[in-house]
Amino acid sequence: MKFKYSTYLFNNNIFLLKLRFKKMNYIQYNHDFSHLFFYNSEKLKKILLKENDFYKKEEGDYYLYHSLNWLKTAKTIGGSEIVKITRNKILRWIKIYNNFYFNLSDTNLLTQRLINLIYHFDFYGSSAHKKDKINLNFIIYCHYSYLKKILSSKRNKIKNSIESKKAILLFESINNFKTEKIIKNILMDITSNINTQGMHISMNPQIQSEYINHLIEIKNILLFFKINLPKEIEFQIMNMTNVLKCLIHKDDSLAFFNGSNNFFIDNVKKIISKEDYVKSKNLTNNKNGLSVYENKELKIIFDVVNPVNDSLNNELHSSTLAFELSVVDEKIISNCGSLNIKNNKKPDYLRYSAAHSTIILNNTNISEIFEKKSFARAPSKILFKKNEDENFLNWEASHDGYSKNYNKIVKRSISINKKNTHILGKDEIISIALNKNKLIFNTRFHLTPICKALLTRGKMSAIIKTNNSSYLFRTNYEIDIEESIFVNDFNKIEKTSQIVISGSINNSKKIINWSIEKY
Repeated sequence: MKFKYSTYLFNNNIFLLKLRFKKMNYIQYNHDFSHLFFYNSEKLKKILLKENDFYKKEEGDYYLYHSLNWLKTAKTIGGSEIVKITRNKILRWIKIYNNFYFNLSDTNLLTQRLINLIYHFDFYGSSAHKKDKINLNFIIYCHYSYLKKILSSKRNKIKNSIESKKAILLFESINNFKTEKIIKNILMDITSNINTQGMHISMNPQIQSEYINHLIEIKNILLFFKINLPKEIEFQIMNMTNVLKCLIHKDDSLAFFNGSNNFFIDNVKKIISKEDYVKSKNLTNNKNGLSVYENKELKIIFDVVNPVNDSLNNELHSSTLAFELSVVDEKIISNCGSLNIKNNKKPDYLRYSAAHSTIILNNTNISEIFEKKSFARAPSKILFKKNEDENFLNWEASHDGYSKNYNKIVKRSISINKKNTHILGKDEIISIALNKNKLIFNTRFHLTPICKALLTRGKMSAIIKTNNSSYLFRTNYEIDIEESIFVNDFNKIEKTSQIVISGSINNSKKIINWSIEKY
């Protein structure tokens, strides 16, 4: 079975590529500049040792197989038998897919294959017969040529272009090609993907860490081949790492926003620990992003991302005004998280507003998620301001995500006492026009699995017990304890609970007061 492929492929002229390839000097690839590996090694081992190949996208490990990420695992295991299995697997892959080795519509796969073929050539290719070595070198050259053509196209919409540009830089550096153009493209990618605060525009802490990882690899490639290292790359490694440190909770877990989870938390912590200069940035006034406050006792992260950029919407969660809270070494309030499924479609329900600690009207997403177009509707205006003095930090934010459907503005205020762990919250639902029907509202506070919540005072408050402490949650409405879910460190869904404030609203203003303090 063969891939479907694009007519984009140099007018299907593989002959031209072969002519160009013959003019090149034969390269024995033996360079590996990899920093950290963000993939499940155990799963890759199973793919390596599996006899059958993956042909259909519906097969669960299709992307992991065709990316050749299992080469990393093969090299780690080592041994002559694994070398033989690996080389036969690659040669079979080339043979099955004939002259058109890949689906050009999936540039991420193309990119990862190129990187893996180069990084691990010394393992699978150094002991191969001369004819096989030539074939293996040619497939590497084909990947490079096609990838470069796609990147130079005006219609280029590569999702993770920094990785693709890294791959081209790698090939051109090894083959002593001119690299000025690709370095310029890398710098343009940094400018378009990293905001002034040093945060990746995805607002996903995990993607933040992976982008830093790419920049570190790019730095290592440039230094090894004695190519001038732009100051902007060094600066952004530091700048982005400082931001990443802010997105680590008191329990050493990664904040759950816009698709992140803790499956690769050890890698994330390695990025931070390897840089001596890393210091937390002041993100308390981050008006379009994740605002963060931290002291010795607590950390709170507040979502004030303005989801209006279409290029971002495929990954952003419907989580406006959601927050997470950790105290000492325990995370208390959380979002549900996201399953780590590389290059496969993630379940949409984890992107819903109900999977986040925020205010929801009529069980409707703040930003409406469509399968093909991520957000059919989203807030057009998010207002945010910070006030601070010696004793208190005050955040106020609002969004108009419900104005079109329900004529409502939602506002959330959070006041943090700097001297203790007392947090005061106020959620307001404000009418901007008359509605005929009553609406249901829910304010959700998802708890982590270490928390056990018990209702008190006629359902007007709850005691939250953790492994080491207890907290009192109070409100001016009746509350319920409902079931919830939490994506744990092993990329599995775990049962937990949530505190839910519920009620109805017509045309009057609704104010929900709540507080969290040590008990």
